Amino acid sequence: MKQPLEGIRVFDLTQWGVGPWASMQLGALGADVIHIERPDIDWATLAASIPPTINGTSIGYIAFNMNKRAFSLDLKSEAYRERAYRLLKTCDVFLANMRPGVPERLGVGYEAVREINPRIVYCEVTGWGESGPMSDLPGADQHAQHVTGFASTSGLDGGRPEIYRHYTQADFTTGNYAAQAITMALLARERTGKGQRVQVSMLRAASAWQSARIGEFLQSGVLPAPRGSASQATAPDQAFECQDGEWIAVAVTSDAEWAALCELIGQPELREDERFRSNGSRLDHRHELADILTKVFGSRPSDYWAFYLERSGIHFGFPMTWKTLREHRQVRENAYLVDIDTAAWGTVTTGGAPWHLDRTPARWTPTPFPGLHDEEIMAELTSEAPAPLALVAGEGS
Repeated sequence: MKQPLEGIRVFDLTQWGVGPWASMQLGALGADVIHIERPDIDWATLAASIPPTINGTSIGYIAFNMNKRAFSLDLKSEAYRERAYRLLKTCDVFLANMRPGVPERLGVGYEAVREINPRIVYCEVTGWGESGPMSDLPGADQHAQHVTGFASTSGLDGGRPEIYRHYTQADFTTGNYAAQAITMALLARERTGKGQRVQVSMLRAASAWQSARIGEFLQSGVLPAPRGSASQATAPDQAFECQDGEWIAVAVTSDAEWAALCELIGQPELREDERFRSNGSRLDHRHELADILTKVFGSRPSDYWAFYLERSGIHFGFPMTWKTLREHRQVRENAYLVDIDTAAWGTVTTGGAPWHLDRTPARWTPTPFPGLHDEEIMAELTSEAPAPLALVAGEGS
């Protein structure tokens, strides 16, 4: 069965999180993603510098580089650069996440690549953008969360701002935007016959995904503050500790649900309390409401509340650990986690495709060790047989 991006080849000059994540999504859609690493890389030392590891390789590298082939290139070497140019002639997409100017110094800046392949979709992902006082500064997920304002709304209620600790919010959301932009540029090429330059930055992406919060501040003039597990938009909408020491998250998103909760906890009079009659008033008096509900939920075990919240049609959930999630029936039946057999690291479990396409399902292939496909790709580049039509620069794909 043909996949959406089958016949599209990607020159993947990426590292760390945001770029590899973007190219991995393109690979899941069927693109031939060729991930570039230096041939002399001291991989064991470099990969092991970011624990934890599997057989001496960072789990991050393994998790972010599935659905790709691996090719060795040293772009500082003329011989390897010529090899890169031959590969670029067959590519539809160039993807790099480097500081502005670095691709140019390596001989693969936009103008150089466009000269080689005018139809290429050339995507650059940076921390802060192509111009401005911060453009030359490095960008990484953790400090991007601070610089973009994201961390200012995270943390304990009334406490200091905190980062989201999975190295993913800025990196992977930006990577998703990059993958979307590339697919849109490929669609535009189908219609116009022309490639183009695509620029994505973590700062630009963060401005997009925080648009509601930014709009809230611009309208009210009030800076959103950390609220712990509580929502900024609805109340009650937070986690409460139950009698058995377990936590349950309760989310009331309508007046009907608020009425149902008041009936469930045996305090229908709260519906007529001026402090709690509307969502806006509940937000204004959220601490008083939280104090009441903390005592209520602390009076019964979590299983009791789960049973009656479900019967009442009120949104709720248990904060689960990854150990629990790994064996959860919902996760297993929908194949949200996938077991992949790799040549270098044995069987690893990873998150699968974040979407399901009924007629063109995603593929999920193991991470290659750097240089694994050198001979295979070189044979393709040196073959006397013409490349497939979709991969020839200047032809439709």
